[in-house]
Amino acid sequence: MNNPQHILCIEDEVDIQEIMAYNLEKAGFTVSIADDGEKGFNMAQETLPDLILLDVMLPKLNGWQVCKKLKEDSKTSSIPVIMLSARSEEGDIINGLGLGADDYVTKPYSQAELIARIHVALRRHAKQPSKLLAIGVVEVDPEAFRCCVNGSQIKLTTTEFKLLHTLMLRPGKALSREQLILSALGEDSDVVDRNVDVHIRGVRKQLGSAAALIETIRGVGYRCNPEYTQKLATED
Repeated sequence: MNNPQHILCIEDEVDIQEIMAYNLEKAGFTVSIADDGEKGFNMAQETLPDLILLDVMLPKLNGWQVCKKLKEDSKTSSIPVIMLSARSEEGDIINGLGLGADDYVTKPYSQAELIARIHVALRRHAKQPSKLLAIGVVEVDPEAFRCCVNGSQIKLTTTEFKLLHTLMLRPGKALSREQLILSALGEDSDVVDRNVDVHIRGVRKQLGSAAALIETIRGVGYRCNPEYTQKLATED
């Protein structure tokens, strides 16, 4: 028997929490509840649910902020999000979908309609191709936030993982330090140009015999070499 799919509900009203949990469990899902946006985002990172139900009006972080953070984080970006709100103006719906939400359901709604929309979102997500990246013996799975070399998982910090993933998405293309920061970490990152070198050294150390995957392009930055040879690379 397949394990039940996990739904994370980020909702601060207790009566709505109870109704949603009851109906979702009745429909065969396992359910977790978070009562504010900050807690919900942290739970999403920790548990990696199959789908997130996200209210818009939340304490600490509102639904717009949570959705933006979820979609910007490589660990949670592929998790389907259904936003729930009493705000039914066209601009609100466009804003939610523009932030990456898979669906936007306006209140009041029937539980049967919500369950149907959940199934649609899950089916759509299941049909999406795997986002696993593999170059030589190095494999990166952004959905599981995992990197393996020769089939063995290595330990990377969040920043190291994002930098490696960004480079592997663009094999053969040289990226400046500034481009790496913006693409991998976002414009709000506190990482500065020279710190990128430190993080890249950390990536190479963990890659071990596959360290030559990441090339230094002097005067430019770094690139992922899809034709690297597997050997211990010296530091540049």
